[in-house]
Amino acid sequence: MLIEFKRKLRLSVGYWNLLVFVVWHLKLLRLAPIEKEFHRQLHYSGLDAIYVITAIALLCGTLVITQTTYLVGGNSELTVKMLIWIVVREVGPLLCAMFIIARSSVSVASELALMRVNQELVHLERMGISPLNYLIVPRAAGIALAVFALTIYFQIIAVGGGLAMSALFQNTSLQEQTDRFLQIISVMDLLLVAVKAVLFGAAIAIISCYHGIYALPTHTGVSKAAVRAVSRSLLVVFVLDVGLSYLISLL
Repeated sequence: MLIEFKRKLRLSVGYWNLLVFVVWHLKLLRLAPIEKEFHRQLHYSGLDAIYVITAIALLCGTLVITQTTYLVGGNSELTVKMLIWIVVREVGPLLCAMFIIARSSVSVASELALMRVNQELVHLERMGISPLNYLIVPRAAGIALAVFALTIYFQIIAVGGGLAMSALFQNTSLQEQTDRFLQIISVMDLLLVAVKAVLFGAAIAIISCYHGIYALPTHTGVSKAAVRAVSRSLLVVFVLDVGLSYLISLL
């Protein structure tokens, strides 16, 4: 039990140290080779996922409105509140985080672990290039920014689609539903979404990169790094979500 606790503690310290390193070295993104890696990661984790995120967001907003209308009927105000409570506060940030974990955590952890197996990291060090600077900083920054941007985009599409469906189902105008939404949503709701997006993005980025760069230099180490990146990212994201929800309930 004590050994397992110490291992978890070392892992947490490792995550934190890597996070501090990345934040401290973000200025390296101005260098052309590192900036290129950053744009590549941002394109893969963000832009390449835009079509799938759009479809998921529309379906999510439609599903929430459909089920709410089925349960409460034509109560427009309650329908809009449910859209805020379910989609804006909880489902939106979580779905985006889980999508990025499934898409980018596996990719980044496997790629970095495979570099370790093929001794590419050793070659970089021999050339005087820091693997953390060249590989981790742009990837972590790209994933974190992609999670934040996709979360905001998801909210806009899901809320817009949900309001359109509620107007259709409840025989009211889209303008009325939009005005009602803007009256009900608070600054705290928007701040909560932004905080979740930042924390989820940072957690996914750091955990994925950590398990990739420090994977065992064996072929089984590649698969283990991917599994650990996904499982630990999911765990931390849900812990952060529960913690934030609890803190908000105290305010």
